[in-house]
Amino acid sequence: MVVAHPVIGSAIETLLRLEGDYDVKRVPSIGEAANARDWGAQVALIDGTLLTGHAAVHLGTPAYVLSGNERDGRQLARKLDDPRGWLRKDATGPEFADAIRAALQANASSTSSLGTFAVAVIVVLCVVVLALVAYLVWLAVY
Repeated sequence: MVVAHPVIGSAIETLLRLEGDYDVKRVPSIGEAANARDWGAQVALIDGTLLTGHAAVHLGTPAYVLSGNERDGRQLARKLDDPRGWLRKDATGPEFADAIRAALQANASSTSSLGTFAVAVIVVLCVVVLALVAYLVWLAVY
């Protein structure tokens, strides 16, 4: 979570801990979040008020903007490198948990799709190499 206000951050952190088995980490600024690449976040929740002074934010993780209204939330989400949308700051625990689950499932499916594609490419390349070797052996024998 990237939330500067301690009360809002504590409230959202409490809601997330009540909703599921989340390891919640909190930093107070975009700069700290961007510099902390090793924070290992799978999903980020970013207070939209912290995005107003930035042209683009590169966190390297899927992120939701926390905003008071849809228009601002959508505009601010465009500044993120992997935006997943926006959430109301006063969202319920289940709404936060559903959004996080959706982002995690999207990451898992895109990773497994890439893995399946990579395996298919390797199989095709192996078949081509085997066919080439068989052809070279045939040429050498005849």
